[in-house]
Amino acid sequence: MYRSQAMLNKIVLLFTLRILSYFTLFPDSVFLTQAIKSGLRVLLTMAAFLMLKSLRDKYKSHSLTFQNLTPLMLYGSYLLLGLLSVAWAALPQYALLQLSMIVESLAFAWFFTQLLVFYNTISDHHARFALVFGRAALFICIGFLIGMYADPDTFFRKTHEGEVSRLGGIIINPNELGMLAVLLGVMGFAELLDKRSRAINILTVAISIAVVLYTQSRSSLLAFLFVSAIFIIRNGNLRLIIFSTVAASIALPYVFYAIILKQGDINEVMSMTGRLPFWKDLLTEGFTQRPLFGYGFMCIADGEYFHSVHSYSAKMTHNTFAQVLLNLGLVGFFIIFLQMMATFFTIVKNSESNYRVLTGMMLVPLLINSFTEFGIFGESNYGIQFYQLIILLFVVKTVPTTYAQPVQFSQPKMVAT
Repeated sequence: MYRSQAMLNKIVLLFTLRILSYFTLFPDSVFLTQAIKSGLRVLLTMAAFLMLKSLRDKYKSHSLTFQNLTPLMLYGSYLLLGLLSVAWAALPQYALLQLSMIVESLAFAWFFTQLLVFYNTISDHHARFALVFGRAALFICIGFLIGMYADPDTFFRKTHEGEVSRLGGIIINPNELGMLAVLLGVMGFAELLDKRSRAINILTVAISIAVVLYTQSRSSLLAFLFVSAIFIIRNGNLRLIIFSTVAASIALPYVFYAIILKQGDINEVMSMTGRLPFWKDLLTEGFTQRPLFGYGFMCIADGEYFHSVHSYSAKMTHNTFAQVLLNLGLVGFFIIFLQMMATFFTIVKNSESNYRVLTGMMLVPLLINSFTEFGIFGESNYGIQFYQLIILLFVVKTVPTTYAQPVQFSQPKMVAT
């Protein structure tokens, strides 16, 4: 068995930097931000490939094989349609840029998943996915909690006429940060269900709760409540169920008024911050113009923005399914529907219950975020990266390497005549 703390640290660092590559770390310079994002992502993909190659060259006891290819093939079909759509895209350069970033993230997921699976095989799960993801997200969330005191102007975003402060600031959309915090909680719950260290994982969940509350993200709060319910049901501890019920009864009224209603504007909540009238205009005015193949990959109108009559103007739909419907039409929507069904079926039929629970809980914040933000089929974001990893976790597999045995020739028997 090969276990290396240095290798585990490298894998965690690799994934931490990958998440950070989606943040706006230099908000004063658009060029510098884009250059660092692009350059860092390419370097991290190369690093994942080189680390994988080094391990495979050194340890030849196992080799990699692939299974459950249907979700991956359908995902590839979606990207292929996106590539073809550049020919009729309203903004062909933008469509090609978005496509190239998503393909690059798939390349990283491909090599990183193989690295993780191969190392876990030869180390008896030393770099469990929940551990690696949990540590990476934990470091980032702690950084935001420190940053909101050290530099509140950068780490907080003012909304509702300056009355509401949301963690995320100019670095990342608060709803996207909230989704990451919920995924941090998922990793903590998964480790607790697997009977790992209680202290560190309870702390992980506590930090997850703090970041979700500070982001004031309604979708993230809803997702956290769902994954918490899944954890409590799977845990089956009666005392935990009673304690959670009492705690929720006390906390939820405050959370409802402070986060859900914010300034007490019930109309804003009912319209989902203006999204419902915007989606209605998208479907009645935009989709009907190009229903079959859409406006081209990540394009939702003939120009850069869709100008809604009853709501705001925007260049993305704030709903990943509407995004596909607008940019790739009914054909693209049918492909992603089949792809998601294939992914769900693969998860459900998997024989390892811990993987089923982990990926199932991961899908909760990813899907809820997909209804209100960029989502798993929207513009390039780390939600797409996480969904790609879920797909590939069920594709990559290791098998023992078999070596050809030399043929043994027996001496012919002498037969008496």
